[in-house]
Amino acid sequence: FHLLMLKKFFNYLHSRLFWLWLFWLSFLTQTISPEDSIFYGLFVIYILYYLIFSFNQKVFWYFLTFIVITLSLYYPVYLSYGKLNSGVVAAFFETNPAESFEFLGKLKFDQFNLPLLFIFSTFILYKLRKSVNPQDKTSEKEIKEKRILNIILTILAIFSTVWVPTKFYFENKSEDQIDSHWTLANSPVNLIAFYANIIESIIDYYQDKSDLENVQNISPPWHIISAQPQYKNYVLIIGESARRDYMSTYGFNLPTTPFLDKTTGYINAGYVSSAPATYHSLLNSLHFKSKRKGKKDYSYNIITLAKIAGIKTFWLSNQGSIGKYDTLTSRLGISADFHYFTKKGGFSTNNADDMKLLDELKIRFKEKTYSNNVRLFVIHLMGSHRNFCQRLKEEEKKLEFINESLSCYVNTILKTDKFIEETVTLLKEQNEPYSLIYFSDHGLSHINKEDKKEVDLDFGDKYKQNFDVPFVKISSDDNTREVVNIKRSAFNFIYGFSQWLGIQTEELNNHYDFFSNKDDEGIKVFNFQDNIPYDSLKTDNIPQL
Repeated sequence: FHLLMLKKFFNYLHSRLFWLWLFWLSFLTQTISPEDSIFYGLFVIYILYYLIFSFNQKVFWYFLTFIVITLSLYYPVYLSYGKLNSGVVAAFFETNPAESFEFLGKLKFDQFNLPLLFIFSTFILYKLRKSVNPQDKTSEKEIKEKRILNIILTILAIFSTVWVPTKFYFENKSEDQIDSHWTLANSPVNLIAFYANIIESIIDYYQDKSDLENVQNISPPWHIISAQPQYKNYVLIIGESARRDYMSTYGFNLPTTPFLDKTTGYINAGYVSSAPATYHSLLNSLHFKSKRKGKKDYSYNIITLAKIAGIKTFWLSNQGSIGKYDTLTSRLGISADFHYFTKKGGFSTNNADDMKLLDELKIRFKEKTYSNNVRLFVIHLMGSHRNFCQRLKEEEKKLEFINESLSCYVNTILKTDKFIEETVTLLKEQNEPYSLIYFSDHGLSHINKEDKKEVDLDFGDKYKQNFDVPFVKISSDDNTREVVNIKRSAFNFIYGFSQWLGIQTEELNNHYDFFSNKDDEGIKVFNFQDNIPYDSLKTDNIPQL
């Protein structure tokens, strides 16, 4: 009797094995999906799988294959860069193959453990598919009961999916600072939120790209009041991924900035980047948000501002090319009177050296075409972009710090300092009044801090050091070295830029002094989703290993 009961139990278990394994696969789906999920998300995913399987088994297997491939491919990206957002989409579309290979080279085998388990579990489920095919003919009553059950489950799944986005929309639709539009990207079921986020992020990216490209066809919109440039040559150097606490000028214990350590000029230890990655950082820093229009108008930018004041503009970049892999800054750069990119047309698997930009700057100084004009040179560096060691020649690896990667990082800071020094030397050789500003687009944060061999720096948005960057102004008439700690938001850089060039416009005429000793209050930073208080972020100190 007991053996008979046990046999019946195992037969029952075997007949339900497919559905039990589907529940396990639903759990893996929720675990591997990068968006946040509420506790009942697992059951909604299971219901979704069940309903699709009940509707059409062939459709189910195609659907599940798509889910497995996309989530398995994105999971290592999620571990490195976090949840999907327009910044990640921009990086995907605008990263060249050399940078892609850099990323692939940093992936670790254990990042594929969960994707491999997910794939293997799906294979097991496919093998179990025959156990759900009914051996006996289904009665009309059973068919009717199944239809009623499916209708109830469908309503439950839809309600569970849309309730939170709907609630969020009605609670925040009157808030100007919150993007409250109704979207499934806010769904508490992370599987659904992930794919909705993909669609929204791609739409947002292409909308931004279209708006930026249309800038070239629009006349400068600024309403100028006066333009009185104080200097003949202006140079804006935009660095990359440089944390200011890795600079000896700001207290680092290795001599990473020997030139900045002794130069006269204005050095601010309180400058806060607007975002933790290049795309959004420079979008917010180099463009002005017109309050009258209520949204960002990309024709309000540093190049059109300089042009309307009669200043000749030059853009020298080591951050990629126009064309297939063009970036936000390259689209802005090609609107300058002259532009130069180290990587022209397509891509190069060899990393161009930042110092190559100095050769081009020398040529621009020598030519007579614009010799009588006030000139603005915007120089965009690769700086300390990952992979750090690829930014250096062997003879440039002079400093050592903890391990190879961090040693290379501190040497990229040293190299940027050398670049600034040589740029100042070139400016002095012109025997003309000059002023130079240097800042970095964003910082980085540490990973694997517990292991001396593995500790490294990577992109992130959780720490103040992801946003703590250097800001330096050096001018030909500086007589003193002024080191300050004034809290200043990069969202306001456009005001400082106009002051620097001596330009007054109706749009920027709000009596705000970027170079005053008064702190910016309530500084916020963009974390790929919202503008959040800078002071709410954690601190990521340099490890002492």
